[in-house]
Amino acid sequence: MTTTRYKFNEAYKQAVEEALSILGKNVSVVTDTGDNPKLLSDALEAVIDGGSRIVQRRILRLLYNRIGVELPFAMTTNFEDKILTAKKEYEKATFL
Repeated sequence: MTTTRYKFNEAYKQAVEEALSILGKNVSVVTDTGDNPKLLSDALEAVIDGGSRIVQRRILRLLYNRIGVELPFAMTTNFEDKILTAKKEYEKATFL
């Protein structure tokens, strides 16, 4: 795994853990979804249904802040795409 990918995955894991900590310690360990954020999105929908959007927005804010990428203004739609976009932006920024 490249250093850039590792750093992004670590930032993602920390953001997910912090955002999910409001749901309790057992839930906050679901963090190994950086390469497939749809798994996390589906799990959130199954567990907390309508509240999943709140947690998703929190994850996005925390993640974008951790990787130093400006948060897109329309972050309420398509959680998976926003995570993958963050990853691409982070990788692009680290190679400049």
